[in-house]
Amino acid sequence: MLCHVTRPDSVVMEVEVDPKANGEDCLAKVCATLGTIETDYLGLQYTGCKGETLWLNLRNRISQQVDSLDPCRLRLRVKFFVKPHLLLQEQTRHLFFTHVREDLLKGHLHTNPEQAEELSALLAQVQFGDYNPNTARYCYTELCGKELSSAVTDSIVAKHKALEGLTQGSVEWQALKLVSSLEYYGVEWHCTRDAEGHKLAVGVGPEGVFVCREDLTLINRITYPVIQIATQSGKNVYLTVTKESSDTEVLLFKLISARAASGLYRAITETHAFYRCDTVTDAVMMQYSRDFKGHLASLFLNDNIDLGKKYVFDIRRTSKEVYDQTRRTLYNAGKGVGAPSGVEHSPAQSPLQGQGEEDDCGSCQRSRVLQEQLERLREALLCMMCCEEEIDAAFCPCGHMVCCQSCSAQLQCCPVCRSKVDQVQRVYLPACSSLMSLATLGESNCSVHRSQEASHVCTSGDNTAAEQIHQT
Repeated sequence: MLCHVTRPDSVVMEVEVDPKANGEDCLAKVCATLGTIETDYLGLQYTGCKGETLWLNLRNRISQQVDSLDPCRLRLRVKFFVKPHLLLQEQTRHLFFTHVREDLLKGHLHTNPEQAEELSALLAQVQFGDYNPNTARYCYTELCGKELSSAVTDSIVAKHKALEGLTQGSVEWQALKLVSSLEYYGVEWHCTRDAEGHKLAVGVGPEGVFVCREDLTLINRITYPVIQIATQSGKNVYLTVTKESSDTEVLLFKLISARAASGLYRAITETHAFYRCDTVTDAVMMQYSRDFKGHLASLFLNDNIDLGKKYVFDIRRTSKEVYDQTRRTLYNAGKGVGAPSGVEHSPAQSPLQGQGEEDDCGSCQRSRVLQEQLERLREALLCMMCCEEEIDAAFCPCGHMVCCQSCSAQLQCCPVCRSKVDQVQRVYLPACSSLMSLATLGESNCSVHRSQEASHVCTSGDNTAAEQIHQT
């Protein structure tokens, strides 16, 4: 099956997948081509039969969701927005930037005049490079909705000139940092109607649900702690909200189709789990329905059979788990955290290296093996929550040791077995610094040996030259 996937920068990619492939198979191929491993932030969108924008459920088959399959037309989009300092790959930051730039030009993110001036200069630097009066174009009117006066033009030009010499990645970082401070950053909008039939724009973001008019004028802001339950029935989505007087209120949102209502229901549940939870619960991850064939098979064969399963949600990790997994993957791959693609932080090689293993002494080989083992041990002793401090706490009564003292004080349940923590006991393990000193000592001995070997080579070379002169 051929899929045409449109990236946020409007480039179309052709991806060939199996006719029975799930959405995650297509996304994995796209991300492999782009070189990004932070796939949990991304998703694939498609257009429904009534023009609604829907997210492809990555755990279900593509053919069961998309109406047209010749070819299947999808869009690669950022599904979960995070702060730019949490993005560890330059490729992922570029995808975030191209998506944000599109939202800015469409007016989905409101900016004040000062922010619009700075963003205009940043976007111009990315698109046109260093300032040139013949090529510079600014999008101040699209960002702010005001005409570009001469005073504003001079201010933008001054800001553009100040960016001279900066790389594209650095400018994109500054733009994302500025955009991440805007009110509606990371908010996904859904076109709905209220109980009286008035048109509304419902935004689902990291902090809660925004109920706005069509022009994005805020009517009501609902934080996640006050939402008791979200349900879907046909084309309607119901939110049960706790009011300040401890009473409950049911909010009704009517959408254009049942699939659009399912999209809003999914967005509320998945966004809450991604940003607000430590782990995705089984009640969310394993919720599914069955088709008729799968229902019959579950009745007569086995209830645990996977035939005909259609998962309701495709989220598997929270923002904390995604960051931790990406950081460990890059560390194991030998790449610096947040470094550009292709830049690996490997130790510098001496001129004597690369001549073959037969030139290395046994002590040098043992030193390298010992250093690799110590590196793995050092990683194992790092706190799995912050990945910075060493493990120095044990949970009682389960006995698991996975966190440092500061992180364990914030947990009520063990992240390994989910049992309740009654007490946190401080433990004393060998310090990573003392262990790594052994590797440094071995490396210095190895370098001394190599310097002696190099001096021996130079001396022998001098003797050979002297013999040649003597013969002459």
